[in-house]
Amino acid sequence: MINFCTFVSDMSVTVSKTTNILIEAARVLFTRNGYDHTTMTDIAREAKKGRRTLYVHFPSKEVLLRRVIEMELTKILDVLRAIADKDISADKKIMEFVISRLNNVRHTIFRNGSLRADFTRFYLTIDSIRRKYDKFEINLIRGILIEGREQGIFRFDDPDVMAAIIHYSIKGLESPYVRGQVAGNVDVRILERHARQVILRGLGMNI
Repeated sequence: MINFCTFVSDMSVTVSKTTNILIEAARVLFTRNGYDHTTMTDIAREAKKGRRTLYVHFPSKEVLLRRVIEMELTKILDVLRAIADKDISADKKIMEFVISRLNNVRHTIFRNGSLRADFTRFYLTIDSIRRKYDKFEINLIRGILIEGREQGIFRFDDPDVMAAIIHYSIKGLESPYVRGQVAGNVDVRILERHARQVILRGLGMNI
């Protein structure tokens, strides 16, 4: 099992107070004005820091964008880890994990205002950063699947393969889900019901 604290440290998201202030200032401005209409000078002013301080921590706006994305992804990981730690049956846990993952990604994009319009443009950047997080998420799913098999709820052969299939299936849904191409005008309960049928039947449950 991957230690979450070690993982976070390895991803360099345990940062100094000044660094956090600068990242949050960048997030606020990217949200309010858009990435292209935000300058490093704007970010330093928003953070109430000198430009020299900003450049010591972040040599470019592109680096700051990556750190903003990393911080947002870490928040999502916190939510998913809390779900994996819940004392509930594995079938309920895996469904809450999947739906929460999709909804939290969408919420993050929508919450960040102008960045929503840039979602397609930055998707490859986001995806390249998220590859560092994939192993941790797959491990969380694997743990839930093993719990379910031990509880006699799930039937499958290889937890590693099954966890990877579920993870990358969710990941593939994210972009169309955010754009409203999947269940855009459908009640979330209907989406959950269909997802439940696909996932739980794939895990050997009769539903």
